[in-house]
Amino acid sequence: MLTKDFYESLHRLSTCQQSEVHMTDFKKIRSKSYSFRVAYLFRMNACQLDRQLSRLGLCHGQVPYIAAIVEKDGQTQDELARLIRVHRAATARTLKNMEATGLVTRKENPKNRRQKLVYATDKSRALVDDMLEILDTHNQTMFAGFSEEEKTMTLKLMDRAINNVQAVLDNPEKNNDLG
Repeated sequence: MLTKDFYESLHRLSTCQQSEVHMTDFKKIRSKSYSFRVAYLFRMNACQLDRQLSRLGLCHGQVPYIAAIVEKDGQTQDELARLIRVHRAATARTLKNMEATGLVTRKENPKNRRQKLVYATDKSRALVDDMLEILDTHNQTMFAGFSEEEKTMTLKLMDRAINNVQAVLDNPEKNNDLG
């Protein structure tokens, strides 16, 4: 979660209230920022997963789509976008690329011709076991040296943070008032 100090620093930068803003301000902010760590971990995860998934012809952004489609074939693009929490346009682009590489097929919804239903192909189904092995190995790497208790606690804390953000996303009128 971004702190008040972070927003005040950004405000100073944007309004030039200080004659000089030192980068150490950002170092201090990052040193206490949960959001920075989550975002940084996401970027590192993406890089590492892309290295491993490339041997399957995949990238990290395709993983949640394959998982969702293999779990439940015939979802609409909008349903997938909501489930994965990705913009509809990004979902459409990703699915277009996945269709071009034979990972999914999109068919017109007979009940609503404006919608496309998305289906896994034999190719994507054949990749699932290898994809899951890569994800499992990645988790082992990320949590190497953690005790089972630490792993369990980390998952619980991450779930609480996810639930906090989910509550805001599900109820935008509430904005950031989580307290």
